[in-house]
Amino acid sequence: MTPGPWSPAGDTTPWRPVAEDDPLDGLRDALAEADCGYEPRGGYEDSCWILHTIHDGPVRLRWDELLSRAGRGLEDWPGTLSYLVFEDVAGTEELEGPDPAELDRASLARLVDHLVRNGPRGADTPCGAAQAPAATPLGGSTVARRGRLGDALAHHDAMADFRFPATWWASDGSWLVLTDLDLSATEVFGNRRLIAGLLADPELDTVRRPTVAETLGG
Repeated sequence: MTPGPWSPAGDTTPWRPVAEDDPLDGLRDALAEADCGYEPRGGYEDSCWILHTIHDGPVRLRWDELLSRAGRGLEDWPGTLSYLVFEDVAGTEELEGPDPAELDRASLARLVDHLVRNGPRGADTPCGAAQAPAATPLGGSTVARRGRLGDALAHHDAMADFRFPATWWASDGSWLVLTDLDLSATEVFGNRRLIAGLLADPELDTVRRPTVAETLGG
């Protein structure tokens, strides 16, 4: 395999770069056309959003807890899940987060744990991952990788760049994760059992919301 010209020298992350002609489980064209990350329009039983964390010093705040300071809840927000949700909430400039484009490590670890427990191959589930075109060097091909689900955190920790891939998925098509570069939440698509487990996890701030396409009317 000859890595593409975008592959960094000395790349030692466990999710390895793939050749430019790898079809990426049939997703290559769709990934290349999705500037900020690929959102499927169907094919999964259910989906939910993991809201990126917000901290007030050592204290973690849930989004609705913070929005209550302005007398409203997330259900009142008609748009996508970006920093704009909190524009009129007093004191937000003093808080840490929510980060755009990337889950924090603790939330990523919880998500990976759910994905591992949900599939028959567990940590050995083969995955694909791709950066969004907006994060790809000018003139370069889709920055894509393959690896084991169980190595996701090791890949996160070994990355030289600041963000985890925008789109990553099980190679068998059982689930897909999107962290749109413009948003501060991560969308997970999968079966009902997976999504129910995420929504019930007290360590995650998860909600049911329309997809990006549904919100934007696309």
